[in-house]
Amino acid sequence: MLQFWLSRRPLQLFSSSSSSSSSLALSYTRGIRTATSPKRLRDRINSPGIGTSQFILKRKHAARRVKVNRFLLTIDKYLEKGEWSDAWECLYRRMELPAMADNKTRFDAYEHAVTLFSSYERFGDAKEIQTTMINEGFIPSLSLRTRMASIAVLTEGAKEEVLLELLQDSLADPQFTELALYQLIRFLGDTMDFSPSSVDAIVQIWVNHHGQISKKKTLSYLIQIHVKRGQLEDAKAWLQRSIEQGTALDAAPFTDLLAGLVRREHTDELTATIANMQKAGIAPDLAVFNTIIYGHIKRLHFKDAIATYNLLFSSRGKELTPDKHTFTNMFTMHLKGLKPRLQVQPADKAQLPPPRTLYNNLIECHLIRTGGWVSLQSEALTTSVLNLALRLFLKTRDYEAAYNIFQTFDICKVPANSTTVSVVLQPLLARILRERRRAAKNDTWLRTLLGPEWYENIEAKGTLFSLTGTAILERLWVIGPLKPQVDPEPQHSDVNLHANPKALSVITGKVDKLSREDLKVLRSIVRRLFYAGAHEMNLDPSVPTASVWKKKVIDAMRDMMPNMKAMSRYFASGRAGKKLKRLAEGGNDKRKRYDLRYLGGG
Repeated sequence: MLQFWLSRRPLQLFSSSSSSSSSLALSYTRGIRTATSPKRLRDRINSPGIGTSQFILKRKHAARRVKVNRFLLTIDKYLEKGEWSDAWECLYRRMELPAMADNKTRFDAYEHAVTLFSSYERFGDAKEIQTTMINEGFIPSLSLRTRMASIAVLTEGAKEEVLLELLQDSLADPQFTELALYQLIRFLGDTMDFSPSSVDAIVQIWVNHHGQISKKKTLSYLIQIHVKRGQLEDAKAWLQRSIEQGTALDAAPFTDLLAGLVRREHTDELTATIANMQKAGIAPDLAVFNTIIYGHIKRLHFKDAIATYNLLFSSRGKELTPDKHTFTNMFTMHLKGLKPRLQVQPADKAQLPPPRTLYNNLIECHLIRTGGWVSLQSEALTTSVLNLALRLFLKTRDYEAAYNIFQTFDICKVPANSTTVSVVLQPLLARILRERRRAAKNDTWLRTLLGPEWYENIEAKGTLFSLTGTAILERLWVIGPLKPQVDPEPQHSDVNLHANPKALSVITGKVDKLSREDLKVLRSIVRRLFYAGAHEMNLDPSVPTASVWKKKVIDAMRDMMPNMKAMSRYFASGRAGKKLKRLAEGGNDKRKRYDLRYLGGG
């Protein structure tokens, strides 16, 4: 494609009326400059050590990888759901597409498809795909042939020791690279559930013929499989061996080992591993911090978890910036701290940071990662993290903060899913079913939540207790948004609830991606929760409830959002890096002014 563009523009310029050689040369030069724009493309082609042909090969390889990945993702969706026949049909339908006509692309697609079906233990299907591959004239790689031969031996009931004997020749083959070894031990360890000792034996046979392990991912897997089976001493032995060989040059192997030291009895070993990491001169990365925080929370050492988080947060924007895993751990710690047995110890002694402050930190890290662009995606602000924060605020009945989270979903362009619906509706339905027992007492909370007119009609007919949970949830969904009045009356007061297909599909979890209208409905339900509990608050009767609600939402937003002026100065100062400084320099950019002013409303 690149060669086509390099030749196309000069040919068009040659058809110009100018006949002088100098003008032709100038036109040719301009054509080349135009055809190879943007500048980054020209720089890559003209950079030392890479020619045009090499660059084209890299581009082709990247395009082939994208095609194969899309091919595998489509099939994996069916395999994950157990729809084997659909996955099989999809595979051969996709292989007929023109995009898969290239021989190298077809070879990669077949090889990865065999691996994918094998990971779901569909060995018969994997064998048939390999047969189709051979019939088309492709010779499977040595790695794939070894794995398929292992499947044939193990499915006949052979033991691990027998397979080790049969693998001797394959492992001694000079073409059996470390990548092939990594694929083999992952297949045997994860899919065939081989013991770590057998995996070690396979690796040792390969090392005897090829030398030491040099790839970090092979080392990481060896540590992971021992940690997963509880063999921490063997995991530490592999780590020590890699340090002696000079393989462990970063924090990844230490992170794998730290993941196994999360029990209370391993506290001293956790500290010793961190000390060894410092002695080796390896700075902890974000994964190490997240693993340590997770370990402290699992031990219920909340105070240590907070101290580690504060250390990580203090370096934001310079070295390490907390991500989704960090805030998942912190919000999970808050939810654990709400349990009655943990409210005295250790949650009380740890003095957990307020949830709003933690949410403030989340938004600040999101802005740091995106250079102040609220609507861009980042590794900090994700759907799962917002769902956790929403669950926490609803459990603490901080409805104003929960309301602002829906503003974040909308403004930051984070997609909400079916879990968002269940976070709001499931605990609410449980409370409604409990409060329904107080119907004879004319409970104000239930009447306000479901609408006075509807509630009274249902109660008069004696059908309140016979309503199913789905009918109650549908009532909440179709009740309509609240109007800013003292007495929030629903727009719909029908007693006979007819199933609304769209509402029913959303509240039953059949719709995974929510629309903006769905978010508005959930937001109105959260606001109605505040109105329903207003009678329990010491509110000034002369002030309308709607005014109180609006003020509380604005106050919550001040607590939850970082100071945008300070963030703007931070990005403009250059401390956030040159790229972020360029993003902040566009003072007249309307989008930047919009993004740095976090919009909201009551």
